[in-house]
Formats: sequence, C-alpha cells, structure tokens
Amino acid sequence: MTFTVIVEAGAEQDWHEAVMFYDKREPGVSHRLNIALRELLNTLAHQPERFLRATPKTRKAKVPPPWPYSVYFTINTEHREVKILAVWHGARNPAELRRRLK
Repeated sequence: MTFTVIVEAGAEQDWHEAVMFYDKREPGVSHRLNIALRELLNTLAHQPERFLRATPKTRKAKVPPPWPYSVYFTINTEHREVKILAVWHGARNPAELRRRLK
C-alpha cells in the first residue's frame, strides 16, 4: 500500500537551498539532485519502514551518492503518511538537526 508523502516547510526550505547551491556551482546539477530526491520520496511512499531509525520517532534515508544529503522523516501508519522533516546536508550542524527533530 502506498503512503502519502508530506514535505514540511523546513524540509522544503532545505531542499530549495540545496538546489540553489548546486545551481550556482554548475547549471544542470541541481536537476540531477531533484531527480535523486524525487526518486527517494517515491521509495518512501512505497517502503518507508525499510529505513533505519535515527531517533525513537524518526527515520533516516540517505540520498544516493554523490549527494551528501539525508532525508529525515516520520511514519504515520494509521493515516498512511510519511512526513519529511528535513533534507539535511551531512556537514551541517547536528545540534540544529536534533532541535528540528524534537
């Protein structure tokens, strides 16, 4: 059964910032990042429980290489929803991520 994927505002902002960063570096690269993220969200819609827990309430799905990002999310099995909380670059401050995941 398929889950509905909901991208929260903070995660949407993370995604936008990542795309803008790669757009400035080299045209076209951000398009490949968008494809990788959309494919990962499709996987989350079909198999969210295959990913390991990052905290008691959240899970973490790594964006495939070469992207240094992970997607943090929660699963609501009763409502068949996956809520994306963050699209997080691996070099960012983990304390900020912990605050967001609370």
